[in-house]
Amino acid sequence: MSGLFTHSLRWITALAIIGLGTRTDMEGNRPYGMPNNWNPIRVKDGYLYHDSLKLSLDKIPKVQELHTISKKALGPWYRLYTAIKIEESGNDGQNSYYARAYHNLVGMRYPKKRKTTALRMGNDYYAVYANWYEGMLDFRYYLDYMEASFERKFKRKPQSEKEFINHIYGSYNIYSKWKRDLFWILDHHPVLKDTL
Repeated sequence: MSGLFTHSLRWITALAIIGLGTRTDMEGNRPYGMPNNWNPIRVKDGYLYHDSLKLSLDKIPKVQELHTISKKALGPWYRLYTAIKIEESGNDGQNSYYARAYHNLVGMRYPKKRKTTALRMGNDYYAVYANWYEGMLDFRYYLDYMEASFERKFKRKPQSEKEFINHIYGSYNIYSKWKRDLFWILDHHPVLKDTL
């Protein structure tokens, strides 16, 4: 009888260890939470308000609308956000699985070191956000972190989106096609023809 109990206990323990080891949807602790006073954008009752825009936080906005919001939320790197969004999750109506399921429009992985607005880690280490705007703000945290990395390395700030892309290339994305596509999008996409 005790042999059966010991055998059953070993099986239960082994299954619990396997279950914990293969868990891919891990909980995060959302270190540092949401930023304060970055921009004049208001969020209330599931909507984002800015000037004449009223956008649902659950529905992915059009690229032009995202670009307008990114100008206020991301400062000088707003064009970089829009270009990466187009490359990572698609243009209008072509949104990736991670954009739809995780509100992750730019393919952010769950960070181990920096501040984040992510709620948790999803499959393949992708960050999961409460809504697309929190994903945008997390990209701001990422940009601040990587801009500091650039300054430590080169003793100055990056001077263009392409210079910044060269700096994050290899850690953000390892594929040369990704970098070529971003350069093309920055030069040719009609939404990115504007300036601040």
